[in-house]
Amino acid sequence: MTFHVTPMFPGDLYDSSDRMAGAGAADWRQILELGWQGVLVAEDQGGVGATLAEFSAIAEASGRHALALPLIARCVVAPMLLAAAAASDTARALLAQLSAGHASVCPVLGSDVQATPDGNGGLRLQGRLLGADLSADASHLLFNTATQLVLIETDALPEARYYKGLDGRRTADFTLDGVRVDASQVLLQGEAVAAAVKAASDTGAVMTCVQTVGALGALVEQTIEYLSTRSQFGVQLSTFQALRHRLVEMYVAYESARGLVKDVTEALSADAAANPRDAALTKLYLASVGRTVAESAIQLHGGMGMTTEMPAARLAMHTLMCNLQYGDRFHYLDALSAQMSNDVAALAA
Repeated sequence: MTFHVTPMFPGDLYDSSDRMAGAGAADWRQILELGWQGVLVAEDQGGVGATLAEFSAIAEASGRHALALPLIARCVVAPMLLAAAAASDTARALLAQLSAGHASVCPVLGSDVQATPDGNGGLRLQGRLLGADLSADASHLLFNTATQLVLIETDALPEARYYKGLDGRRTADFTLDGVRVDASQVLLQGEAVAAAVKAASDTGAVMTCVQTVGALGALVEQTIEYLSTRSQFGVQLSTFQALRHRLVEMYVAYESARGLVKDVTEALSADAAANPRDAALTKLYLASVGRTVAESAIQLHGGMGMTTEMPAARLAMHTLMCNLQYGDRFHYLDALSAQMSNDVAALAA
């Protein structure tokens, strides 16, 4: 009994990304050399000018191999934020550097940072930057205050406190105590900041769902292979009806998630202003399905599933960490509840 998933966005881009990620030695330098940071950057800004659906082939292939690198943050969210601030000379120059692999920008969104004018055209920053994904070196950090989008070189930041995630990623927290930035480092101001951050975060959330689908497909494949090749008391595991039923549940959950994510990604690719509620619902659904499939795969692998030497264990951890990026299920439950309350209030008015 064999099974091979069908990619959501098949083609040369998926095949080449799959081979690179599956080689076992992928690192951020390779991604810079391949120009993945510039895939979504417009051609007139030095990039490839591809669609979100085309980039999704890369995201799905990377998820299939549990590539624990800041792919979505650096290749999707950061370019989107810089493109929204393209009126800034600094942002335009940095987009070209990203595409050429000469710079890498780590976005940190939603942290509590206050900015006050310093009297010389710049700003003084006070607060904390939380959860910067520095599992790959970054030349800059890009973050938002209430009304500004600010860029700062990592060399200018104070010493960080580092943490290691479940899947091996390294994140950092920074405390800003009077750090100064000049006017050229403020890329965007006003109400446009919140809109740009919301659009980039929603897109990042959908792309983490694409990665999750890639991981879930690989989990189904590997679980089928494991049950087909292992025996207990002289009987092949794949002949046990209870295990087969559990595996079918995994497959159905995967196919349901795959269809949903594909549709939402295509809609977002065709229209960047697609219904943001779809992104929230997709993220919420994948958070539940991803955990269910990951836990089932671990249990069906038995004791072997608890060892990090098994690809299934690494894929399960990758799935759980993808579920936490750009908001966990509680974040999206709160967001959807607030939206429903506003809709009801509007109808009542």
